[in-house]
Amino acid sequence: MLLLNAVSRQYYISLLFFLLCQGVSGQNPAKKNFLPNDFYFLRDAAGQIIDTIDLSYYKAIGVTQAWQRTTGSPKVIVGLSDARVDPLQKDFAGKTRVLRAVDFQNGHGMGVAAIAVAQGDNNFGIPGVCYDCGLVTTNYGNPNMEMLLELADAGAKVINCSWVSSIATERGQEVINLLLERGVVVVAGAGNQNWGINKGQKKYYPASYDGVISVSSVMYQHHDWQKALKYEESGKPYVENMWGMVGRTAEINHKKSGPEFRIYPQSTATLNSAVDLLAPTVGVMRYSQWVTQGILSYNTYQGTSTAAPLVTGTIGLMFSLRPELRAEEVETILKLTAKSIDYIQANVPFKGHYGAGMLQSGAALDLVSTLYDAEGVSVLKDQKFSRWRQKLTAYNRVVILKDIQFKEQSEFTLRAKKQIILKPGTLLAPENNQGIKLSIDPSLTLRP
Repeated sequence: MLLLNAVSRQYYISLLFFLLCQGVSGQNPAKKNFLPNDFYFLRDAAGQIIDTIDLSYYKAIGVTQAWQRTTGSPKVIVGLSDARVDPLQKDFAGKTRVLRAVDFQNGHGMGVAAIAVAQGDNNFGIPGVCYDCGLVTTNYGNPNMEMLLELADAGAKVINCSWVSSIATERGQEVINLLLERGVVVVAGAGNQNWGINKGQKKYYPASYDGVISVSSVMYQHHDWQKALKYEESGKPYVENMWGMVGRTAEINHKKSGPEFRIYPQSTATLNSAVDLLAPTVGVMRYSQWVTQGILSYNTYQGTSTAAPLVTGTIGLMFSLRPELRAEEVETILKLTAKSIDYIQANVPFKGHYGAGMLQSGAALDLVSTLYDAEGVSVLKDQKFSRWRQKLTAYNRVVILKDIQFKEQSEFTLRAKKQIILKPGTLLAPENNQGIKLSIDPSLTLRP
């Protein structure tokens, strides 16, 4: 009998699955249940397996679900304002254009770019979220944001900024407004200053400009607290990387039947009222360290440089699926499909400072698909909004609202071509009586 180690067993299982997906004709695998060949294994430039890799955070936010619809389009260009990306490296070769030279910064730009768009199914490295999208890069750090206009001029539809400045300028906001008018979405990391220091008061830029999707950190790994349980040197118990918590670690009181948790404020990234979404950070593969040192490791720190490109890549997929998608509605779609974490008791002290919840890439792609399908049925559900001005256009057969609330300072405009149905659990009660506008417009047509 041939004895296989864990890596070999997993390799042959995946190889068998790959061949079954290929079919006897040798055609490309169907999208259904398809995963790229660099999803489970880290491979070197020769295509040889050097280690297994854990990309379970992709599954936690539905990236693998989104890939059943699209893995991106070369016609959709992702812009990156960051440190240098090597356009000759295998994950970026043939798809990357560099506008301005910039320092390497220990591979920071490579790490961010890899999460968003590293080429997938190429027997090398890792797959990015929007791995068949193109990439254009430039420098970073200018508070007037002029370099983002250059990215838009080069064709970028979505731009990632995994850097922060404490300076906000009138020109910076003006540039963001111009980009949205041109159909370009900007995503930025909220910052890494923890709650223990900033108490939700400190805002960083470009993340906190109006119209920028600000992304902070959320945990994704453990649903069972016993699997997350660790002990300090003193013997004091705590949990780490508990699903849906906004802090990396939390004190645990298991004398309670619950038990009860209290997130350590110093284990959060920047949280404030400008944050729109959350995405995983801790436990995400450190591509930059692999590039610079050849070491496979995972983040142990809640840095939002990692969270932002997960959202950016998702938006690349959204534009790939429906190029006519309205840029000004992208943020609304992401918030409507985010996983609310309000019910997690440990998050209560931070409520109002972590946005709509955890990014759900697959759900976002599903909503885009149904909204732009003449026979589609879109269901908006399981959210409670108390702020934000949201706008949505539906070209489909019906939009259903179910177990969703718009109250307090929220505003919601929904324009549908055929039908809107309100089901139980729907609450449309903002303080502004004009804040809800639902309308049917049979003349709606898809714009190019």
